[in-house]
Amino acid sequence: MWKRRTFHECAEELEILSQDFRDAYINKSTLDQQIRERMLQESSERGIEILRVLALSIRSEQDFGAIPLIRTTVGALKRSASTSEVSATLNSYRPPYSVRTGFEPLLLREALNKISHVDPYRTGFFADNTVHDLILSGNHGSNTWIAIVSIADLCRAIKSLPDQNVQSV
Repeated sequence: MWKRRTFHECAEELEILSQDFRDAYINKSTLDQQIRERMLQESSERGIEILRVLALSIRSEQDFGAIPLIRTTVGALKRSASTSEVSATLNSYRPPYSVRTGFEPLLLREALNKISHVDPYRTGFFADNTVHDLILSGNHGSNTWIAIVSIADLCRAIKSLPDQNVQSV
C-alpha cells in the first residue's frame, strides 16, 4: 500500500485506483477472470478507504477553518427519493450526472458528507473508458437520498484545495 500523506497525494492515488478499476472492469488487457476479479476487489477496497479518509479529514479541516469551503460541483444529488427510484438509479444510471431529472448539483462538501453517511448495501457505480461515477444512497432523517459522485471531478476539486497532511482517523 502506498503511503498517503496529503490531500493531493490521496487524490492522485484515487485517480490511479479509478483507472485500474476501469481497466479491469472493461477488461482492457483481456485479463484472466480470476486476476480481473482480484484487481476489481483490491482497487475498490483501497479506493473506499481513501474516500473515507479524505471525507473525514477534509470535512474536519473545513469545520475548523483550516481550509476553505469551495463551491465545486462533483456530482448530482436527489434529496428525497423512493426505494424504487434508488433501485432504478442503481440499475440504469448512465452519465453524465448533470442531466439527471430531479437532481441538483452536488458540491464537494456535501459529497464528502454523503461518502461518510452512505448505506453500504445500496451503492453502485458506472465505469467505462473515461468515466467512473459512484452511485450512493442513504437516509437523512426520514428522507432517502441518492448521490452520484464523479471520481474525476472529486479528485480535481480536492486538488484545488490547499494541500495539507491528512489526519489520522
